[in-house]
Amino acid sequence: MSAILLLAWLAAADGGTPPSPPAKPALSADEAELLKNLELLEAFEDVKDLDMLEELSVER
Repeated sequence: MSAILLLAWLAAADGGTPPSPPAKPALSADEAELLKNLELLEAFEDVKDLDMLEELSVER
């Protein structure tokens, strides 16, 4: 009996489980393609930055 009361008290003190985060809406095919292209553009920009840094280090 005391074990049941202890478990009930612990559950009440814990406040239960936190609410789950809202579900992410599913992406349409167009949105998925847009995100993929955006990631590619960001990667290209990173490469350009590295190229510029490389050029600057060679010039010194």
